[in-house]
Amino acid sequence: MASEHTFDVVVVGAGMPGVVAAVAAARNNVSVLLTDRFPFLGGNATAGLLGNFLTFHNMRGEQICAGIPQEIVDECIRLGGCFPDHRGHLPNPYGNAYSVTPVDAEVLKLVAQKLCVTSGVHLMLDTYTIGPILEGAQVVGIRVVNKSGEQRIRAKIVVDGSGDADLVAQAGGPVLLGDDAGRTMSISLFFRLGGVHLERHLQYVKERPDQFLLGEDPFVGKSRAEIAAGLTHWKDYPLVTGYFEAVQAAKARGEFHKNRERVVFSVTTIPGVVTVNSTSMLGYNPTDASALTQAALEGREQVQAVAHFFRRYVPGFEDAFVLDSAAALGVRESRRIVGEEVLTTEACLAGMKTKRDIARGSYALDVHEPSGKIVHKHVAHGESYGIPYGCLVPKKVEKILVAGRSLSSERYANGSVRVQAHVMAVGQAAGTAAALCVAEGRPPREVAVKDLRERLKGQGAVV
Repeated sequence: MASEHTFDVVVVGAGMPGVVAAVAAARNNVSVLLTDRFPFLGGNATAGLLGNFLTFHNMRGEQICAGIPQEIVDECIRLGGCFPDHRGHLPNPYGNAYSVTPVDAEVLKLVAQKLCVTSGVHLMLDTYTIGPILEGAQVVGIRVVNKSGEQRIRAKIVVDGSGDADLVAQAGGPVLLGDDAGRTMSISLFFRLGGVHLERHLQYVKERPDQFLLGEDPFVGKSRAEIAAGLTHWKDYPLVTGYFEAVQAAKARGEFHKNRERVVFSVTTIPGVVTVNSTSMLGYNPTDASALTQAALEGREQVQAVAHFFRRYVPGFEDAFVLDSAAALGVRESRRIVGEEVLTTEACLAGMKTKRDIARGSYALDVHEPSGKIVHKHVAHGESYGIPYGCLVPKKVEKILVAGRSLSSERYANGSVRVQAHVMAVGQAAGTAAALCVAEGRPPREVAVKDLRERLKGQGAVV
């Protein structure tokens, strides 16, 4: 017989939204359990070797993500896992975001762990969540399995931080997946290259700015040549995207996969090491186990081919070698809940804000189409948009909130809100709302948003 435990709040999924949600709930004086399939915290940011957080600022340079997420960055700086410059947030001349925050995965694992433990969060790692415990339409807990066997964990409120809306879907809540045909964005497998000479690469950027995306958002108001001329150190261009002609030449020789028109890499706090985001697996359903297996196999093959491309075609990478590859696939898009409110593409592009917002977003609306084409749309006038509380509350099921990319949103809106800084801010709201539900004995859809916003402001969040 399965053993049974009880907590006020259970958070499923210890990606960064789940970590922040669990900490926020615990700091609001409720008992919290955080569970994950990995033996460490961080999800895509650590297991996926993501390499950076996007983005803590709008294009005007105003910080729109603070609170617990900034606390995490500050502690990473103290332990050498983030650059101390600009409080961790390096200016990003690429122009898809004002700032990029390089983060070392190993340091982040420790920081997230310590933050949870000191906040009083109970951890249950190396644990798979089988599904929800239901009483009618109410989610009253979860079923998990690990080395101790199957266990039932009851909760007053559950936060679905799975990234795939697994619990909401299993509980019967309505969800959407991908475009109108159910096709999702490409999946990537991140990896790191060592032995890189970034000074040589920067010199090439300054010589051939036409080969790179610089100042992409029209709000920047500068040409690629003007931006390149102002780069004096490789940290000045922390998130690199380009080498268009080189990719085209390599593809013509069969030396690069067909799913990308450019390569992307980001700098790290480790000298001579970069994180590469240039693999692309198309046509795989991220909620299908067989598809994920095939995507992983294809990804490992692509890693070697992309590494070869860098050594042959990219200045400064002649001696580069694969240091490691991610333990988890980089899934950009999965299920989205149908919530009490919907974050629309129009609202994002217009920089719309309301009195029901519990977080802000500003990243470019970034969608990798099924064809492999990458489409970016930008928030008007360098502004940010608000994320309404109802986007976290699924229709038809009770006592459950969502933290992370699976919040209620239109597809292009999701292409923006899915990035780490934004979903961490959402996590802080979800955890705080869960604690309010417990304290007041009310379901998530009855939370007083005004009270939630005030509490978030008191915790340093930007709403």
